[in-house]
Amino acid sequence: MTGEKIKVLLVEDEPMWQQGIHDLLSTESRIELVGIVDNADDAEVFFDAERPDVVLIDWKINGPRDGLELAKALEAKLPCDRMILVTGSPADQIPVHPYGYVPKAKIAEGLITQIQRCINL
Repeated sequence: MTGEKIKVLLVEDEPMWQQGIHDLLSTESRIELVGIVDNADDAEVFFDAERPDVVLIDWKINGPRDGLELAKALEAKLPCDRMILVTGSPADQIPVHPYGYVPKAKIAEGLITQIQRCINL
């Protein structure tokens, strides 16, 4: 991926967090936020159309499926280490999972680093 932008899809249902994460990612020239959706169904459709490199997923999103259910559905299409849960819930409250994790309280400190690790930059 040398020289190419890292394409990121954000699955987040809170407009404040959508804007905040958008603004944070826009500070890094190698990262391109290619879409923002607020539920699992739209995320799967968008993923199939755009094939992002990394998917940031809130645990609690709109619709009947949560972020972990979405991540599980995407596993056949994207390696687990390229999916990052970005949630306000503490890690010990989330069921065991193989995905990355960045708590919203530490988002400014760790999100870009976590995305870059996914792509081994």
